[in-house]
Amino acid sequence: MPRGLEALIPKKKKGTQLSRKKSVFWIEIDKIKPNPFQPRKEFNKKDLKELANSIEKYGILQPLLVKKIEKEVPTGERVEYQLIAGERRLRAAKMIGMKQVPVIIEDVKKESELPISLVENIQREDLNPLERARAFKRLIKEFNLTQKEIGKIVGKSREAISNTLRLLELPEEIKKGIEKGEISEGHARAILSFKKDQQVRIFREIVKKKLPVREVERRVVSPISSQLTKSFSPSKLQEKIAKVLGIRDIKVRESQNKIKLTLTFSSKKELERFLSLIKK
Repeated sequence: MPRGLEALIPKKKKGTQLSRKKSVFWIEIDKIKPNPFQPRKEFNKKDLKELANSIEKYGILQPLLVKKIEKEVPTGERVEYQLIAGERRLRAAKMIGMKQVPVIIEDVKKESELPISLVENIQREDLNPLERARAFKRLIKEFNLTQKEIGKIVGKSREAISNTLRLLELPEEIKKGIEKGEISEGHARAILSFKKDQQVRIFREIVKKKLPVREVERRVVSPISSQLTKSFSPSKLQEKIAKVLGIRDIKVRESQNKIKLTLTFSSKKELERFLSLIKK
């Protein structure tokens, strides 16, 4: 399968229907089916109500994007429409009892639908990090994209995609906390640095004491360093690190309450072994 954004969303060509202005149709709401690739699962009721009030006053200013689906039925053929983009507008329209909504009918293949939804939804400020992570995971699982390719689609680095995906490894209680806005993505990333059996405890403390991200990050490092420095003199610490890392030439020096650690690698193989350890 071709890879990358270009493979998923075809370029517009001059002289084709894609380059001409799209026609807007009014379609019955009952005929529009949900988008199975919608990254957003939770919608803020207050925001929807405000959008519904705006639509009631000014109408739907931007048409929904749909795909036409023709189904064979005993009486002949039935036409339905699958939503590609515009879920909030559709929900708000239903809230005020609209029977029809303006749509643009797009001729897209299955592999195009998720990226189109992502382009519209994933860069929204109110989309929470877990919704982004789940959307990224679907791109990897269902469309065989790499993290680097996803980064090109949504305008982020591979590292940013990787960090967001790691949020899915957190315990359910913490993930619910992210969805509720109890902690930020920065808090969640810091929590990932703690051991599994410590994560929920740290999360609860963050929520209760309203700890800033930097305080949480500081706690990741300080317990480890303080425990080591209390347990070992510089020479003992040097011996312990050498044993753990498997590196012979290690120097540990203590000066003015600061500890300086120098590693010298005897070979490229030794360096590669060290790098493989810190990647885990």
